[in-house]
Amino acid sequence: MSRVPLREALRSLEEMGLIMIRQGVLGGAFVAQMGIKSVSDSLSNMIRLGKISDSDIWEFRLSIEPDMARLAAERCTDWDIKQMEEIISVREKAIKARKAPVVSNIDFHQAIARATKNPLHILIMDAIGEILLENFKRFHFSLDDHQSIAKFHRKIFECIKKKDIQQVGDIMSIHLKDVRKRLKI
Repeated sequence: MSRVPLREALRSLEEMGLIMIRQGVLGGAFVAQMGIKSVSDSLSNMIRLGKISDSDIWEFRLSIEPDMARLAAERCTDWDIKQMEEIISVREKAIKARKAPVVSNIDFHQAIARATKNPLHILIMDAIGEILLENFKRFHFSLDDHQSIAKFHRKIFECIKKKDIQQVGDIMSIHLKDVRKRLKI
């Protein structure tokens, strides 16, 4: 194989985040640490290619997030509670001012994932968060939608804070079904 196709292949692998190329005497191509970017890029590519649908993402979220919320209720720290409270507070203030958040995201759900202390939950929710951030641009949430989401987030937060493991999962499930219905997915 000549150098040109090899160089192009290495450059493509580097762009995908699979390898790092270092210059110099101790340089070369090295396998990169897998991170959120490579996972979310892979998922994004699968969505763009039609291998994963919006419905698939929501089905996955419905199957995993209620249990993730239960785990967060068991394992959360005071710092986790503070982070969730801050996220909810910002959203509630915007809604109270009758201003829907400019960018819809799943930052509250990502905070719940962090509270589980499980790196796989965190990685997957961060990847899904990046994908949904892109996808949410296609959808329009009304102020009523944002109010409903904020109320659910507050209920979920209160359950996590009280360590109400059973109720938090049930409310999370109802919340995700409500949002999915609002998005007509």
